[in-house]
Amino acid sequence: MNQRTWVAVLCLGLAAGGWSQASAQTPAQFTETAAFAASHQNRDGGFSETRGGASTLGATNAGLRVLKHVGGSVPDVLACIRFVKSCQDASGGFASRPGGKPDTITTAVGLLAAGDLKIADEAMVKAAVAYMGEHARQFEEVRMAVAGLEAVPAKSPDFPRWLEQLKGMRNAEGTWGEGPAAAFATGGAAAAILRMGFTLDDHARIAAVLKNAQREDGAWSKDAGPSDLGSTYRILRALYMMKETPRVEPLLKYIAARRNSDGGYTMKPGGPSSLGASYLATIAIRWLRLLTGAEAVVETAGFTPLATSTNLDEWQGEKSYWKLEGTTLTGRSPGLAHNTFLATKQTYADFVLKMDFRLENGAGNSGVQFRSVLAPPHEMSGFQADIGEGYWASLYDESRRNKTLVAASPEAIHALRKNGWNHYVIRAMGNHITLALGGRTAVDYHETDPTIAPDGLIAVQLHAGGPMRVEFNNLMIQPLPTPAPQSAAGHGFQQRTVAADDGDRKYTLYVPDAYDGSKPFPVILFLHGSGERGNDGAAPARVGLGPAILKRGGIPALVLFPQARRTWAADSPDIKAALKALDDVSAHYKIDPKRVVLTGLSMGGRGSWELAALHPERFAACLPICGPGSPEKVDALRALPIWAFCGDEDRVQTLHNMRTMVDSLIQKGAQARVTEYRGVGHNSWDRAYNDPAVIDWMLAAQKP
Repeated sequence: MNQRTWVAVLCLGLAAGGWSQASAQTPAQFTETAAFAASHQNRDGGFSETRGGASTLGATNAGLRVLKHVGGSVPDVLACIRFVKSCQDASGGFASRPGGKPDTITTAVGLLAAGDLKIADEAMVKAAVAYMGEHARQFEEVRMAVAGLEAVPAKSPDFPRWLEQLKGMRNAEGTWGEGPAAAFATGGAAAAILRMGFTLDDHARIAAVLKNAQREDGAWSKDAGPSDLGSTYRILRALYMMKETPRVEPLLKYIAARRNSDGGYTMKPGGPSSLGASYLATIAIRWLRLLTGAEAVVETAGFTPLATSTNLDEWQGEKSYWKLEGTTLTGRSPGLAHNTFLATKQTYADFVLKMDFRLENGAGNSGVQFRSVLAPPHEMSGFQADIGEGYWASLYDESRRNKTLVAASPEAIHALRKNGWNHYVIRAMGNHITLALGGRTAVDYHETDPTIAPDGLIAVQLHAGGPMRVEFNNLMIQPLPTPAPQSAAGHGFQQRTVAADDGDRKYTLYVPDAYDGSKPFPVILFLHGSGERGNDGAAPARVGLGPAILKRGGIPALVLFPQARRTWAADSPDIKAALKALDDVSAHYKIDPKRVVLTGLSMGGRGSWELAALHPERFAACLPICGPGSPEKVDALRALPIWAFCGDEDRVQTLHNMRTMVDSLIQKGAQARVTEYRGVGHNSWDRAYNDPAVIDWMLAAQKP
């Protein structure tokens, strides 16, 4: 193989072969693209290049990756796993379809899909590795083999030799290729070196070659021809791995022009959508978001935008300094002698507030007020999640105690991008306030002054001083229930007390407005996670099902939120107390004993499996979320309809356990299924409980 051919093959990239995936640019478009990709799954579990066509391993791998990029879910993940495994034959190689002829590249694709699905099958991987070791001859085959090994993961002893061959093909100045083709060749070579785990000898020069080749339309070309998605993908891969950011806005516009109304993407505007083009577009968007510090996927489940109208009629304050464009709220100061705030009209007590923000050039000072009040003529008084040099991610008490209550942690400051986008999360639950920056805890604070108001307005700030600009993108809030003492009206989230074997226990009960005692209502028993353990009786209603009920505007069921002190293990004091609370509700409210549903998340997901197996006769259905069960107790669960949920980025042990539980139940003839959210970690409960179909499933459950 000569040098020019070698570089051309190298630049094909590890995702070459025509298998690609789908993407979107706004949260709503992500949802549409997820539906586009999911619609390509067939009953045999595999995906097809065109809807209704024959399943292939390549299309399946593409479909899986599209769904991951846009935060979707595989309609039937267990069937998908079976399809992928069925494409491997006794030789250890994978074929495009079950019973087909295996080859090296397809075997690598099989391992890519297996790695993406986190299939735990050592024998399958070992056989595939042996097959590729025996059959990989051409460099493209080796390249794809490396990609497959990386996915499982594993490394090749041939990496050092390939590195030396690559170095031998460089130009004198440390790049690859010639003329208009230099960026394409250099990008492919650089990505190959980085994927093998090595460093680049001339990072700065390579980055300059790649960035300078970006065209006015925002994209790249293989040579002197027109820009195309394939070349753009290959060069952007290298930039992403090098942590170098190209011009973002024109590239996003270039990609957006290739998006069709069905949620898929096309290689050229006006052409048909394809999984291939969709993969190239979505992974490019993902890389750009991560390079600029934004979330890869904006999680909207359970959240509501704070700013929705361009005239900002949900807000109050000096609006002339602010402008809403799409999902971005921008504040511009020409230089001010006083602070100015744009505040909500609605007050909030307990909530989760999240956003991306950036200060232009990292200059100026801003912040996010919460649990605050207006202090005319220009100030606000209350808590502030601070933004700006010397105050990044600190908790400040604005115009009240006028001091920093807690400075940001070093870990959070380390994650800060002063000149880029940063992800901010503010949680206020009772007297507990936390701030997180870039996914790292910045502040963990408990308010001890009982005179501090537990609710108030939310606002964004432009600080007094010189000219500045601040942007807030995807400013979203999740209001949380604030359980009140039991009232005479008896509706909403209220606290009750029940006498348990180990003393009185507080719990929260949600009573729908429609309940008047004239007819029986279904009951949902919710078991919380480990973070809500305690004795206040309120925390369990603030995570998971409680916020989902609040966002939905209520549901026609009594919902019980007991609180564990230690564990939901079977027959523990906490489980016994939960059942006492259920008995208390049954004694004081008119319930339908045939319509009692059990659900829980994390520790409560495990507890749901445990309690359902301990007392299957008490429940009409069980819905465990991200909590493992005991396979030896499957027989006790056979009569219960079960719907399990997990994020595929959760602990591998949890993911595999929930698959095993559901698969075992299906084998025994039970009504069971599992939903896995692609790219989602431990918090799969917001997705699950905010899916109307999930709530409807629980409300419809009834014992025979």
